[in-house]
Amino acid sequence: MARVASPERKHRKFFIDPRFGVGIVLVAGSVAGVVLIVAQTDATIEVLVAAETIVAGERVAAGDLSVAHVRLDGTAELYLRPGGLPEDGAIAVRSITAGELVPVASVGSTAGATSAAVVVSVDGPLAQSVVISSRVTLWASVPSTGPARGFDAPTALVPDATVVEIIESTGLISSGSGMQVELLVPRDRLAAVLAAMANGAALAIVPDDQPLVD
Repeated sequence: MARVASPERKHRKFFIDPRFGVGIVLVAGSVAGVVLIVAQTDATIEVLVAAETIVAGERVAAGDLSVAHVRLDGTAELYLRPGGLPEDGAIAVRSITAGELVPVASVGSTAGATSAAVVVSVDGPLAQSVVISSRVTLWASVPSTGPARGFDAPTALVPDATVVEIIESTGLISSGSGMQVELLVPRDRLAAVLAAMANGAALAIVPDDQPLVD
């Protein structure tokens, strides 16, 4: 016996609870708000930082610097950004300590370099305050030309030198106290320093901030 076809079943209507829709809208709004807040608060920029202390007069290369992401409200133009080094090279016009953000004003073109580095051997111990980047005065006592052996009174050979590096001799042969110091000196005083060294002058380094004692 053939079956009688049953009437087509009616499709059930899908019912969406209004509260469900409202919840989706609220969640989406919250996510958008969080994204907006993060975008506004994370307004950091890339700036260059000294990887190690750079002494005034030293050449500044990309390898001496690292990149840091920092937030600078309205002062970004004061600091060096990646790619901001001069194409013809750069030198530090003042000492930049390790970890310091590199100010634009602290770096200059090598074309305007007015200082030169020279290594001198000192005949006595250095003051404890003489460290890298210290401002010092280089004193020289030339051998006396008179009948009495010795040295003439010392004179200030370079009153505005900067300590670049302190080198302690470890070999079997050393001169004086075995201490050598690399100094940054004005170019117009370089010839005088080299002449004093060639003539066997006794050299001494005194920190500029050392107090005078009566």
